[in-house]
Amino acid sequence: MPSPLKLLVAALGSLVLVVGLASPAPAARPARVPTPYITASSPHTISVTWPEVSGARRYTVFVASTPKKAEKTTKRTHWSHGRRTTLRIKDLNANRRYCFTVKAVKGGKSGKRSAPICGHTLRNRAEPKGSKVSVATFNVCAVQLNCKNWTRKRENAIVQRILDANADVVAIQEVTRKADKLATRLAEHGYARYAAPTRKTDEAIYYRTSAVEMAVTTHATQLCEVEPYGGSTAGWRFPRHFDEATQRWYSFRTSSWVTEEPVCKERHLPVEQEGRIGSPTGASAAWAALRLKRNGKTYVFVSAHLTAGQSKAFARLRGRETKQLIRNTANVAGELPVIYMGDFNSYRGRKDGDPPRTEMAKRGWVDTFDASETYSRPYVSSFNGWRSTVATMPYWGGHIDRIFIRSSMGSTSWRVVAKTKQRRYVGTQASDHNLVRTTILLP
Repeated sequence: MPSPLKLLVAALGSLVLVVGLASPAPAARPARVPTPYITASSPHTISVTWPEVSGARRYTVFVASTPKKAEKTTKRTHWSHGRRTTLRIKDLNANRRYCFTVKAVKGGKSGKRSAPICGHTLRNRAEPKGSKVSVATFNVCAVQLNCKNWTRKRENAIVQRILDANADVVAIQEVTRKADKLATRLAEHGYARYAAPTRKTDEAIYYRTSAVEMAVTTHATQLCEVEPYGGSTAGWRFPRHFDEATQRWYSFRTSSWVTEEPVCKERHLPVEQEGRIGSPTGASAAWAALRLKRNGKTYVFVSAHLTAGQSKAFARLRGRETKQLIRNTANVAGELPVIYMGDFNSYRGRKDGDPPRTEMAKRGWVDTFDASETYSRPYVSSFNGWRSTVATMPYWGGHIDRIFIRSSMGSTSWRVVAKTKQRRYVGTQASDHNLVRTTILLP
């Protein structure tokens, strides 16, 4: 029979075992937060949103000046309240870049940081003193080698994206030989196409006729044509007669007397302001001067397409093309304000650089993606490459379809127009690009 001491030790061991089995397991760390994105900006605030993590009780947001610092910094941390997945970061400096990472917190444990996302505070808040104009840019990939066949379904999807954007002015690229077809379809919805040549064209501009109209100027020219005689011709003999009053010879033709020689006079003919801009390297653009009916002012809208290519050499080429585009546009626009839209085949954060933005900035233009007050789904890249899942480039979103405005203008909203569900594209894909749309505040 075991001694009392051995029985006591065995009992205590069983108690420890039971207590150990009953103790709760250590809490698991929450999952990593998916990439956050920026939804609003002002000169001194940026609003950040991120997807919810299951089980998270709160979130920590880290702020830094670069993506690498945001992945490591412990300074300037901000807590979201409860399970809220959006936070407005305050007390920031104007016209500065800020990068953010987010951690989910559950109990005393936190998950891994999200990938960083970066954005800019505004230089200044644009005052709504002038009028607004909504603009969009869309590369429709009509017939190039990397394009899918132009089917009725694709055409319907392209038209629907444009209608979903509900923009006053729409810049189109790679519309080769389909511009007239789109014009016919969009005319049913109140859009007109600027008076472009009927030959093959890669860029086009469509505008809503209720809000915008083609700007017309006058062009002085010498117009020479025969003129009918305005007085009495009784007593004149066929076939010709010299009139003492006008000191001209007249001939009888068909049923009336007209000047024997054409009479030349200076006339001022109405001319619509539009045209095309070429480049030695193949980059091209269409431009149109459009008068905004809201304020009666005229602006030049440009639909541009720069050369594609992923190397530093191609990046430098796009920089040269941007300078050519600005210079050539200035030659036709004169003093009129210009808004550039199009496929620039470049985005902030590319390894080979972003010369189009740099060259634009040197001359006073800013990307509306950097200058907008609000954003809708900025994580959706404007280039989808026919993929079924939404691609998000590191830090910036990867928007190669861009709208540039003067720094004196402002942008109240920026969004990608595409049909998605749970970060997957649904329905017929209209193009390998997504439509980008913004509303511009005009000075």
